[in-house]
Amino acid sequence: MVPMVLFITGFVFLLGQFGAPDLALERTLRLNNNVFDPEIYENLKINMGLDGTPIERFGRFVTNAVRGDFGVSYSLPGNPDVGRLILGSLPISLQLGLAALVLSLLVGIPAGVLSALYRNRPLDYIIVTLGTVLSSIPPFVLAPVALVLLVSTFRILPSTGFGWHGLFSVETLLPAAVLAAGPLLVVLRFTRSSVIDVLSQDYIRAARAKGLSTFSLVRRHVIRNAMTPVLSALGVVAGFLLSGTIFVETVFGIKGFGHVTVTAFQSGDVNTVAAATLVSGLIAALVNLGTDVLYGVLDPRVKVNA
Repeated sequence: MVPMVLFITGFVFLLGQFGAPDLALERTLRLNNNVFDPEIYENLKINMGLDGTPIERFGRFVTNAVRGDFGVSYSLPGNPDVGRLILGSLPISLQLGLAALVLSLLVGIPAGVLSALYRNRPLDYIIVTLGTVLSSIPPFVLAPVALVLLVSTFRILPSTGFGWHGLFSVETLLPAAVLAAGPLLVVLRFTRSSVIDVLSQDYIRAARAKGLSTFSLVRRHVIRNAMTPVLSALGVVAGFLLSGTIFVETVFGIKGFGHVTVTAFQSGDVNTVAAATLVSGLIAALVNLGTDVLYGVLDPRVKVNA
């Protein structure tokens, strides 16, 4: 986990050094009536931590980040502390991601089971096709289309303004549904292939021979045994949710973690972007670690050898 997160963060940080605007130069011109002053410029570079080589700056960033200090944002009004900025916005995105994850599982798993039970029949083709279409539409396209159709045209959902209104508010349903559309196909396909594999096992044939109905068979034997491979999809789903929140929060005006990342990226705030990348990488890595641990919970045959 540690090398992977450091590599991703370092790549983003070093890439930003060559593409971001010179914040020290911008502040020098702003403080000195658009007249460049070398002394002010050099002092600002030191104070803002922009002096030294990119490798040295990254080393300082990692050293401070380990202590929980991400510095301040020099591109946002008031120069807020980056750590507090992330801590204030991350819970919103985590709640939105959790809602999207629950929706994708509530829809994807039953759809995958139905698709497997009716394999190579019209219902199977319809489910897979609908899942493919929904997952193929990018969030920045699906979000405004959903707003126009469900809120403005057909008025299925109330129009109560943008922003975050809480996890259990009606306003959360649409952005969560848009965010869940991306990973839906992943959950559906993993569930479908896993259920098909379980249905071909000998103990399932024996249960059928005893006269168990399809519903009882699925409830007692299929679901639990089929869910272990589906867990491997959670890492992919986490990646979808982390990247999707950027677009969804921008469209719906939700000032969460994705909104902070976009604002920092647009203003060339490399420190904030690197901090956001570090936090995102840690979340993705922890989700994958949790997935590995859950394997042993669902399937006692899975053991971790030191």
